[in-house]
Amino acid sequence: MVRFSLRPVGILLCFLVFPTVALAENVRTPLDFASNCQLTKIFDGEAAAEWICEGFQDIPVWVSGGSSKFSVSYGATADKEPAATQTLEPDNRPGRQVEWVLEDGEPVATILRWITRIDQSLDPADAYRGEVLVVTQLGQGQTCHIGYVDALANRDPHQLARDAANLLAGIWDCSQSPKLLGRGGRSLGF
Repeated sequence: MVRFSLRPVGILLCFLVFPTVALAENVRTPLDFASNCQLTKIFDGEAAAEWICEGFQDIPVWVSGGSSKFSVSYGATADKEPAATQTLEPDNRPGRQVEWVLEDGEPVATILRWITRIDQSLDPADAYRGEVLVVTQLGQGQTCHIGYVDALANRDPHQLARDAANLLAGIWDCSQSPKLLGRGGRSLGF
């Protein structure tokens, strides 16, 4: 007796009836002050400066900061966006790579790893051991932090950040405080 299975036929029918959806890959660009950033301003007496860096699709990445805290914003009017005044509570510095979250090939958000100082009693060279993923919504007049993921306190911090970016980018009200995504921890200062 010859047996045959309808399973392969059913799988083939699924591909024919339900076309696959092509999901855009996120894109990463370096954030390297030595190679793809230009120093644009030095603040006298404050040990602080501003840089403009190259981003995805020629979107400027604006960075401002000094010895203990930084702000990062995006776009042609980056220094006037809400993100230009947002930073983390603990002393911090931005990481070296920006992940651009794409929707239909267009960037709608970024994910940037920030390094935070988790022990104020240690020498600054030894104290920067915290890691926070900052999710930032993109859009003229609406570029702001959506949420923060303590990368050391959560099992899959990148997935938490990507899920928040995919769910909230484009609809986030910048007058709200950014959301704590997942569990909080020492990287965020608590």
